[in-house]
Amino acid sequence: MSSLRAKWTPLAGSQAGKPLSTALIRSSHGLAVASSAVYVFGGELQPRTPVDADLLKISLAAAWPAKRVGASLVAAGDSLYLWGGRGGKSMGVFDADEEDLWRFNTTGSQTWEMLKTKGDKPEQRSFHVLSVSNDQKTLYLHAGCPPKGRLATLHSLDLASLNWTSLASAPEPGRGGTNLAPLPSSNLLARFGGFAGYELGGFDLYDPAKDSWESVDIAVEGGGEGPDKRSVASLQGVESGIEWNGKKVIALLALGEREGAPAELGHDGAGFFHDDAWALLATTSTPTTYSWLKLEPSSSSTVLPEARGWLPSASWGDKVVLQGGLNAKNERLGDGWVLEVVQE
Repeated sequence: MSSLRAKWTPLAGSQAGKPLSTALIRSSHGLAVASSAVYVFGGELQPRTPVDADLLKISLAAAWPAKRVGASLVAAGDSLYLWGGRGGKSMGVFDADEEDLWRFNTTGSQTWEMLKTKGDKPEQRSFHVLSVSNDQKTLYLHAGCPPKGRLATLHSLDLASLNWTSLASAPEPGRGGTNLAPLPSSNLLARFGGFAGYELGGFDLYDPAKDSWESVDIAVEGGGEGPDKRSVASLQGVESGIEWNGKKVIALLALGEREGAPAELGHDGAGFFHDDAWALLATTSTPTTYSWLKLEPSSSSTVLPEARGWLPSASWGDKVVLQGGLNAKNERLGDGWVLEVVQE
């Protein structure tokens, strides 16, 4: 004879023992359900000391993305967009018929919604790169790892129509762990590095107006070699107001895995990592030419991030925000950093 059991299911986005939000940590409060939402009011953090009088809402009908690694999360306007990744140790990716583009509204409802896109949809993958055009109207999806091999393809998604378009593929080889950074004051997208079974260097520019790629040899300020080959690094365009020798800073490159890591282990094993930072400079006169400048630490930097890779980053005006990653001891890191260029 079958028995009866109690089934417990966390609210959407909740994990056992962890709050949905620090704002919801309280006791002796009120709770009601109306129109597929939970409403919370009042309560205490300290005994007999009421918290604020805010009315908090938790949606009961909201969808929620599955847990994953190797996905891309970007912001466009007030929305976050999540695409791709894989859900376990195998290279299997999500079912394209059930997994599409997720959007999170950072204002208002603050809920996830899975959008149904159309057009020439890209195949599912992990360790790709997703970036947003400077006008915040278009997503670009490039490279990454499907169940087998690595890709060099490029797709764009119009955020108004949710229509995918297949664009010109980038110069080979296909790769994972690369970057595609929109450059300020232009519509160009810059790519550096990646992993194709071995570390890659090389600098490529994509021009959306021409739907074409160009591989560019870039000079190094003061001579010498430019950034070493790397993957799973940070490359972000920045809106820096700094001008130096008739040039301006338009992007920052930092950290990442370097050559010599055991390729067969991927991020299951410790690798060798960079701890450097580079500025990409563009001339203020036309025609535009580019150069690399290695950035030594500022005298105001009292601590420095340890060498690492496998980390996400995002531009923040004239700065770049980086968080977490993997170090040479095969430890996952939780610290966060802000990188910017200063004149001293």
